[in-house]
Amino acid sequence: MRKIVLASASERRSRILNECGIPHEVIVSGYPEHAAERESVWDVVAHNALKKAEVVAAESENSLVIGADTLVSHNGQAIGKPSDAGSAKALLRGFSGSRIEVYSGICLIDNVTRAKACGIDCSEIFVREITEDEIEKYFKLLGPYDKAGGFSVEGVGALIFDDIRGSYYNILGLPMTLLYRLFKEIGLDISDHIKK
Repeated sequence: MRKIVLASASERRSRILNECGIPHEVIVSGYPEHAAERESVWDVVAHNALKKAEVVAAESENSLVIGADTLVSHNGQAIGKPSDAGSAKALLRGFSGSRIEVYSGICLIDNVTRAKACGIDCSEIFVREITEDEIEKYFKLLGPYDKAGGFSVEGVGALIFDDIRGSYYNILGLPMTLLYRLFKEIGLDISDHIKK
């Protein structure tokens, strides 16, 4: 059976696969993520997921490679990872009392048969109104802000983010039902890789 390779530096994506009982190897593609302003968030995550998977598939043998990319959209503007603490706090202020969208592109490549399947998932989440005092307090508790949109819905994020519409795992960066469908598209069943 071919090994599964996750072409992503995201510890959270790797953790999701582990929690599902899916053994895998992590190989970071090193592909510089593309985020052209003229393109839709949809196009950007699709492009990045495909390129990450292609880079790693070319380096791996006998494997099924998963490329993934996630971006947040707020008021029609794509938002990646904040560059510093000030930017992260500004995002929280901007999100307060509004709804954000989370897009994940996933690309699966079988580097033995050259079969390829790609797809995109979108979820919405509401951010409750947050006061300036709360922003300062929560910021210290929310942990590293090295994620699309700056923060996670897990842990302390559960006090801020609410009313999820769509896949929860998409918001975490790896929509598992989409991944299941992509395996089916290339004639495989991801459940065959589950180890108890």
